[in-house]
Amino acid sequence: MDYKKNVKYFENKKIMLYGSAVLLAVGVILWFGPFWSRDNYFVMYIFSVLSIIVGGIIFAVTLGSRSTDKKIDEQINEAFKHFEEETLQKYDLYERQLPYVESALIEGYKYYDGSFLHRDKDGKYRTDIYFKTHVYFTEEGLCLGSKEVSLIKDEQNDKSEQIPYVTIKSAYLSEDETVYVKGNKTVPVKYQTLHIAKTDDSEFISQVKSSQAVDTLVSDINHIRERKVL
Repeated sequence: MDYKKNVKYFENKKIMLYGSAVLLAVGVILWFGPFWSRDNYFVMYIFSVLSIIVGGIIFAVTLGSRSTDKKIDEQINEAFKHFEEETLQKYDLYERQLPYVESALIEGYKYYDGSFLHRDKDGKYRTDIYFKTHVYFTEEGLCLGSKEVSLIKDEQNDKSEQIPYVTIKSAYLSEDETVYVKGNKTVPVKYQTLHIAKTDDSEFISQVKSSQAVDTLVSDINHIRERKVL
């Protein structure tokens, strides 16, 4: 990953970008506008050409020094390219999965205090950490492939684990939000959190997007846990 470009993407500072665009626009207006005369021909020529060249260079350099929505997506895909295969191999899941219940993939940007927050062109809020959690069902318990990847520094967090059904109390969802301060305004970002509570009072947790698939996952965990334990 190009962490420096990603940091600039999330910082989203546009002063240089807007300034260079204005300079470029002024140069074009001067070049094509009705401002030329015999007396100012040389001056107008110099100003318009310099504005177009300098504005264009700064604009291109500024754009090239930061990542784009597309580039961030490409880096995420690359970071998780072998994620599912690694989980299948790690827990030998090729033949161990229950045939009557679907595995579930949870993924998204992690919202937390202190993270960057960038609103992309589609209105989606992105942060500097992306995660994926894949939940697999076996005869003995859940196998969770779970990884968080930082987009601004060389850090990864592997949260993968196996949870026997006998150690599961219940699975449930909670409604949560992280409030960001952007200038003079606050931006509340709402999401759900999946909890898998264990008998030792610890929990596996993962943020999720509210959906029917997530509701089904919670129902499946609780239903199969009851069948296996009782």
